[in-house]
Amino acid sequence: MMGSANETESAVLRRAVAALSTFAGEGFRPSDTRSTRFLGGEGEVMTVFLTHPAHPALSSSIEVGLGDFEPDGSGEIYLTIHLDEPEDELEREWEMALTLTSQLVAGLRPSLVHLTAWHLDGYGQIYPSTHFLPGSGLPAEFGPWTYVSGEELTDRLRGRLASLPAFASHPLGDGWLVRAVEHPGDEPTKPFRDALNTLNREPIVYRSTRLAVG
Repeated sequence: MMGSANETESAVLRRAVAALSTFAGEGFRPSDTRSTRFLGGEGEVMTVFLTHPAHPALSSSIEVGLGDFEPDGSGEIYLTIHLDEPEDELEREWEMALTLTSQLVAGLRPSLVHLTAWHLDGYGQIYPSTHFLPGSGLPAEFGPWTYVSGEELTDRLRGRLASLPAFASHPLGDGWLVRAVEHPGDEPTKPFRDALNTLNREPIVYRSTRLAVG
């Protein structure tokens, strides 16, 4: 989630794709003519479809898309990764997602980022909420990988986030990353959930990944 009052949505989308840079030493390529033309400066699209040389299957894709944008320029960018891998294992996808999401943070300087995973046939609420709790600088929900930034991320709040019994909790760029679990299929510990629930005056919910059908 990010914003810039002086940029068009197309400019933001092109900048997001550029921020992905490379993965494992190789760059991304547009997967269709429309994406190629858009990245070359022509037209407008809501989603850019990319491929990576290490994952040549036709059903593998990296998508960068626009969510709702507000008049003040704030809005949402979605990064979706699907790699056609045997046995539907998430290791390579998660590795790529961790790398690319960190690159997006560096390139876009967002106020909030969630990284999660879900089964393609799942439905219902998938993403952790992007709603900020009033006066807290924290979202109403955390997921497996949650990044927050902004003026309300005070030294005191950073200290409280650092004390969370998560897999990792540390500075990232201008903000703070809370990585609740190492792998997307893991569940956080009860001490983490309890600490998250008491981190703010209003309870904060942990939203797990949705890796099962339904």
